[in-house]
Amino acid sequence: MKTALITGGSSFQQGFLKVHGGKFGALFDKVFYLPRLHEEELEGFDCVVIATGLNPDFLMKNSQKIVSYLEQGGNLVTFGSVRPPYIPHINFKPCETNFWWWIHPGADLPLYAYDQNHSLWNFLEVQECKWHYHGTFEVEEGCQKILVDEVGRPILYKDDCHFAGTMYVTSLDPDYHIGQGFMPTTVPFMEKFMQWVTSDIEAKLAQKESA
Repeated sequence: MKTALITGGSSFQQGFLKVHGGKFGALFDKVFYLPRLHEEELEGFDCVVIATGLNPDFLMKNSQKIVSYLEQGGNLVTFGSVRPPYIPHINFKPCETNFWWWIHPGADLPLYAYDQNHSLWNFLEVQECKWHYHGTFEVEEGCQKILVDEVGRPILYKDDCHFAGTMYVTSLDPDYHIGQGFMPTTVPFMEKFMQWVTSDIEAKLAQKESA
């Protein structure tokens, strides 16, 4: 399976590819630099990951390229805030971020598995998803809520109903913290989350081949 990353020039985005012996950089067959994305082709990749904190103007300029990739069966992972709304059907709602809940003895961040039997939880534990988040999503009918807050608003969900491809959407920002070198739980999260995405896409590809 071929995977690409769309990234920018920020220090944490460069650091993400290099820290921990470069094991996260090794996840990707190609790294696209967002300001030059208009010159590139996405269609040869089974999965494209959009990094946290990219320039919104460049994202809007490449909106149709990304949508076309999804329409042709490509699979997209997007981390962090989805602003501006450069992808249809993603309705991001920013919220106050609780950065320091963990300094209080016995505190917990109220995040929950929407469905304990969802395939993601064969790879991850809910506790590994907890550092902080920057918003929630209003999801449309047919999307799979996976990780939700205390009132059921999705933090992470899967959309395989609006395009020929699948979107894996979360407001968690593991790549940012890995690149910056803090929030240790983001390391196992990123490893296991991408293992699940790969497994999910490979299962879909195998199903198509056998049809």
